[in-house]
Amino acid sequence: MFPSNAVRRAIKSSFRSFHLSATCYSKPAPVALSFTRYENNASDSNAPPVLVLHGLFGSKSNWNSLGKAFHKNTKPVRKIYAIDARNHGDSPHTDEHSYDHMVEDLVQLYKTLGIDKASIIGHSMGGWAMMLLALKYPELVEKAIIVDISPSTGLGTSNTNIPLFLQSMKMIQISPTATIHQARKLADEQLARIIAEKSLRDFLITNLVKAEKEGGHFRWRINLEALERNFNTGVAQFPQLTGRKFEGPTLFIAGGRSDYVKSEDVPLIKTLFPNSEITYVKDAGHWVHSEKSTEFSKLVLNFLNE
Repeated sequence: MFPSNAVRRAIKSSFRSFHLSATCYSKPAPVALSFTRYENNASDSNAPPVLVLHGLFGSKSNWNSLGKAFHKNTKPVRKIYAIDARNHGDSPHTDEHSYDHMVEDLVQLYKTLGIDKASIIGHSMGGWAMMLLALKYPELVEKAIIVDISPSTGLGTSNTNIPLFLQSMKMIQISPTATIHQARKLADEQLARIIAEKSLRDFLITNLVKAEKEGGHFRWRINLEALERNFNTGVAQFPQLTGRKFEGPTLFIAGGRSDYVKSEDVPLIKTLFPNSEITYVKDAGHWVHSEKSTEFSKLVLNFLNE
């Protein structure tokens, strides 16, 4: 006996609803992340490696000097992987950009590199991605170092202008006949109308590159369109989590002059990361790892070598 047409339609509708629901809850598709590996002295080391993820507008090259220092001075010696996040550096550009996407990218990198467990370091946006990785996949994380960001859903006051920065960068026009030096000088002059802080302009302009394979046109290594479109939901908001915690050793390193890790954030930090400590670096701002690199490196190495 075959079902009636009405029953068939009901079954078909139920299947469609189930399919859509399953699609909504499926894991984000990962991309293959670009990375630089520091391992000269660690070819035979069994110590968990260290994965480092930069912040918004950054890249793996920002961590070159520190990556070498970490590799040289960890005891036992560890491999260090400095990573480009999706839509940054040499990693793929995609329409999607969220912390869930970034976490799945990292999980895929673990698999690609054959890593069972690693210590992790993340700054700002990278710190949120690394926090979420530790909370969702605690079995993958030995120790966590989070740099100048807290699990609070808000960001520091300096981030209110980021959408304007993205729009301004999109508007910059440079002739393909210009040299990279000339192009960065022109970009700096145009960005100066919006961004008064020279060090911030210099940091943003490190992302301007000459695409020789594309007729010598200049382009941004960061995906401005995707970051702008996903900023409010995928960049500026840390996912709200219930029932998750990472109980491994965790170190929060914050800049003494920064407002990204506030005293009112401490209860939430201790709830999600009960085995955590918070250290403030005097006279450092948001880019504590570059502004006070010696003090930062000492804190990181002491924590990793414990």
